[in-house]
Amino acid sequence: MSASPDALVGREREQRLLAATLADARRGESRVLVLRGEPGTGKSTLLGRAGAAAQDFTVLRLVGTETEADLPFAAIQRALLPRAARIETLPAPQAEALRVALGTSSGPVPDRFLVSLAVLSLLADLSDDAPTLVLADDAQWLDRESLDVLAFVGRRLHAEQVALVLAVRTGTPGEAALADLPTVDLAGLARDEALALLRGRVGTALDPQVADSIVTATGGNPLALLDLSDELSAAQLAGRAVLGAPLPVGSHLEEHYQRLTGAYGAATRRWLLLAAAEPTGDVAYVAAASATMRLPDDASAPPEQDRLVSVDGRVMFRHPLVRSAVYRGATGSERRAAHAALADVTDRAVDVDLRAWHLSAATSGPDEAAAVALEAGAVRAHARGGYAARAAFLARAVELTAPGPRRDERAVSAAEAASLAGSPVRALALLEGVDDASLTPDVLARSLMARAVARKYAGAPRAAAESPALFLRAARALRASDPTAARDALLAAFGEILAAESAAGDGVLADLARQAAALGAAGPAGTSGTGTADEGAVTPTTGDRPDDLAPTLLSALSALATMPDARCVQALRSAVDAMREPGATSSETFRRHGLLAVAATTALWDDAARDALLRQAAAQARAAGALPTLDSVLWVLSLCETVVGQLDSADRLLAEVHELREAVGLSPEQARVFANAELLAWHGPDSPALRDRIDDAERAAAHLGIGGAVSLARTARALLDLAAGDHAAAFEGVAVVAREGFMQVGTRVLPDLVESAVRSGHDDVARWALDRLADVTLASGAPWGLGVLSRSRALLAPDGEADAHFRDAVGHLSRTRSVADLARAHLLHGEWLRRRRRRREAAAALSTALDLFERMGADPFAARARRELSAVTGRAPAPRDRPTTGLTAQEQTVVELAVTGATNAEIAASLFISTHTVHYHLRKAFRKLGVTSRRQLAHALRTPDGGTSVPR
Repeated sequence: MSASPDALVGREREQRLLAATLADARRGESRVLVLRGEPGTGKSTLLGRAGAAAQDFTVLRLVGTETEADLPFAAIQRALLPRAARIETLPAPQAEALRVALGTSSGPVPDRFLVSLAVLSLLADLSDDAPTLVLADDAQWLDRESLDVLAFVGRRLHAEQVALVLAVRTGTPGEAALADLPTVDLAGLARDEALALLRGRVGTALDPQVADSIVTATGGNPLALLDLSDELSAAQLAGRAVLGAPLPVGSHLEEHYQRLTGAYGAATRRWLLLAAAEPTGDVAYVAAASATMRLPDDASAPPEQDRLVSVDGRVMFRHPLVRSAVYRGATGSERRAAHAALADVTDRAVDVDLRAWHLSAATSGPDEAAAVALEAGAVRAHARGGYAARAAFLARAVELTAPGPRRDERAVSAAEAASLAGSPVRALALLEGVDDASLTPDVLARSLMARAVARKYAGAPRAAAESPALFLRAARALRASDPTAARDALLAAFGEILAAESAAGDGVLADLARQAAALGAAGPAGTSGTGTADEGAVTPTTGDRPDDLAPTLLSALSALATMPDARCVQALRSAVDAMREPGATSSETFRRHGLLAVAATTALWDDAARDALLRQAAAQARAAGALPTLDSVLWVLSLCETVVGQLDSADRLLAEVHELREAVGLSPEQARVFANAELLAWHGPDSPALRDRIDDAERAAAHLGIGGAVSLARTARALLDLAAGDHAAAFEGVAVVAREGFMQVGTRVLPDLVESAVRSGHDDVARWALDRLADVTLASGAPWGLGVLSRSRALLAPDGEADAHFRDAVGHLSRTRSVADLARAHLLHGEWLRRRRRRREAAAALSTALDLFERMGADPFAARARRELSAVTGRAPAPRDRPTTGLTAQEQTVVELAVTGATNAEIAASLFISTHTVHYHLRKAFRKLGVTSRRQLAHALRTPDGGTSVPR
C-alpha cells in the first residue's frame, strides 16, 4: 500500500514533542517550539499535524511568502484581523498601538515593542476562552515586523494556555531571529526510515541498490524521496535504466521544481510567475493580471492537474519551494513584466503599498515615480510602526534614484530607518556612498547622527568615543537654520559624552560646552545663559514652559563641563528644579534626554532628586512600551542604586535589564557584556576571578570607546582595595579618575580619594581633594554631599575635631538613601575610635557598620568591619545570613507593584509580560511568603529586623 502524501515516517520524536507542547499549553504552561531544517524535511507537514491535533484550540496560522517580506505586519494582520473585536479588551495603550500597526485606525507611531506586548496580551486573552495555538510556516519569509512580534511573544510566554510553533528554513536570516527560542533540528531521515518511506510510496519493483543510491543522494530528505518516487520511471526504479543526476535535494530540489515548471507552455509559465509574484494569493489580482497579459483562461490547468498549485479561494502552491522555483527560475525581464501587470491591477486602497512594491520591482533603472511611491509607502509603514518595512521601502527608493543630492538624501533617510529597525550594518552601507558635500545642513546633521548611532549599535571599535564629536558636528550644521534641532543635537551629544567620558578625546567636551553655552544663552524666552570660567558663577537660562528645559539643561551642563565647582551649582540647581516642575517630565526634552538629570543631580550630591527623576523616566518608558529607553534608564538606575548601597534594588534592576535585553533578542552573553562592575565589587567576595571579570568588562568597554565603563571598572577595583585595606592601590585607581575630572565623575570619587590618600601618605593630595569636595558640597547644601564632606574632613582633622566631624557625617547621611556612605562613616569612625583606645565607642560604631554592610550584602566591607571589630573585642563575629523572602527577582518586582495597589493588568503592562504570568508569580509569592491576600503582602515583605527586603 502506498504511503499517504503527508506520511511522517521517522518523525516520531518530533510528533511527541508537538504533542507535549499542546498538552502543556492545555495545562496553562505556555510552550514555544521552532522546527528548523532544510527544505523538504517535513516542517510544514508537522505543523499540519499539530493543527489537526489541536481540535480544542483556537488556531492562528501564518505563512511567510518571499514577495511579501517587506510589507509591514502583513502576516500578523491576516492572522489577527478576524479577532479584531478582542483588541478592545486590551489596556488602552496596547489596543491603540495594535490597531495602528494593523492599519485599522490612525494614531501616534506605535513603539514596536508595545505592539509586541499587545499581541502577547491578545493571545493570553484568547486563551481564556480556549487554549491557543499559533502556527507560523516559512517563518524566514514573514515580514520582519511580524517575525519580530512572534519572537518577542515567544520569549515572554510563560503561564498562558498558548503554544507557538514556528517552522524556519536553515541558513536564512529568519533562523537568526529565532535562534534563542527552543529549537528542534530536522535532518534527513535515517537510512532504514528513508527506505521505508520510499518503498511505501513506490508501487512497483524497487532495486535495493537503486534505493540505497536514492537515499544516499537525497540525504534522506522526505520531500525529495516522495517526489522522486513520482518522477522516476519504473525502469529506473527497477535498476534497468540509469538515474539522472544530480538528484533533487537541498538547492537541487528547487532546481527539480524549475525543471518541472519549465516544461510547461509559455502561457502557463507566465501564469505561474504571476501567482508566485502575488504574495497574498489573491485570485482576483492574478486573474486580472492574466487578462492584462492576454493569457488564456486555462493557463493554470497543467500545474493544477499536477498538484503543484491549487486555485480555491486563494492561489496556493503545493510547497513554498515551488513558488520559489518559479520566481527565481524566471529571467529578470519576465519578473519585471509580471510585477508591472500586477501593479496595473492592484487597485484596492488597502493595497497601495503592495502596488508600490510591484511598481518598484517592475523597473530596473532609475524611476522617480516608483521611488516617490516607495517613499509614500515608507511614510505609511512608519505611521504603523513598521520600521523594517520603512527601511526596505526607502532602500529600494535609493536604488531607483539617479545619482545626486536626491539619492543621497534618500540614502540618509533609509539609513535612519535601518538603524531604528535594528539593522546598523545596513545603515552604514547606505551611508557609505553619501556625499556629505551635497547635503543641505539639516540632512547633513541627520547623516552624521545616523552614522554615530549605526556605528555604536554595530559594535564598531571606539564607536562610543567618536559619537559625541559626530553629534557636535550635527549641532553646528543645524545652528543657523534650526536652533531648536541644534539644541536637541547638543543634548544628545552630552548624553553620548557621558558614556564616552575622556575617551571622546581632548577638546571635544570643551567644544561641546562652548556650543551649549552659546545655544543655551539664546533660549526661547530671550534670556542670557552661561558665562565662562573667568566670569564667576553662572546665571542659569530658564524659560516659562516645560519645553524650555533644553536651554536650561544646556546651560547647566555647559557650566558643569567647564567648571565643576561651586560656580556651576546655581545653574545645576535651576536645571534640576526645572525638571521637577509639574509637567516638566512630560516634555519632549525630558522624554528624549531625561537621563542627563544623572549628571546634574550627582554633581549636586542630590540623591533624592536623582532617584525621583530616574524613576519618573522609567515610568514614562514603561507606559510608552519603549523597551530600549527603559533598558537604558533601568541600567543607569542600577548604577545609581549601587553607588548609594541599595544593592538589593540594584540587583533587581539589573535582573530586569537582562530580562528586557533577552526579550528583544539579545543572547545572555550579549546582554552581560558590560557588567555593573561596582555592584560586583560591593558584593564580592574579593578574588582573582572577580578582578578578572572586572578587567574583562574594562577591556570590552575600552574597545568600544565607552570611557564611562572604564571609569566604573577603576572605581570598582578601588572599592575592593579599600575594603582589603590596600590604600596605596586604591589611591592609584581613583587618582586617575579624579585627575581626569570629567564633569560629575571626577567629583564623585573625591571622598574615596581623600580616604585612600590619607591612608597611603599623600596628605597633600587628600587636602586638594577635600577642598574641591567642600567647594561643591557646601554650595549645594544637599545632605548626601554634606555627609561625605564631614566624613572626609574627619580623616584630615586634628584629634580634637575629628569626632565631631564623624558624628556630623552620620547625622547628615542618616537623612539620605546612601546607606553605603553611612556604613562607611560608621566604619571609619569606629576605626578612628579604636586607634584612640575608646574601645566601647569603637565597638558600637563598628557593630553598626557591620550590621549595615551585612544587610546591604557588601561582603568585602563587612569583612573589613569584622576584622576591626575583632581587634576591639578579641573575637570575630560570625557572618550572618541576610534576611530574605526567598522570592526570585521577577516575583519580588511583581509583589512590589502589587503592594502599591497596581492591578494585574497594570503590572503586566509595566513588566512586558501577560496577566497570566503576573498571576503565576503572585501565586508562587503568596506560597513563599505564607500569605493569602494582597493586603498581607506589605507586612510579609518586612524582614525580621524591621526593615523591608527591598530598600527603595
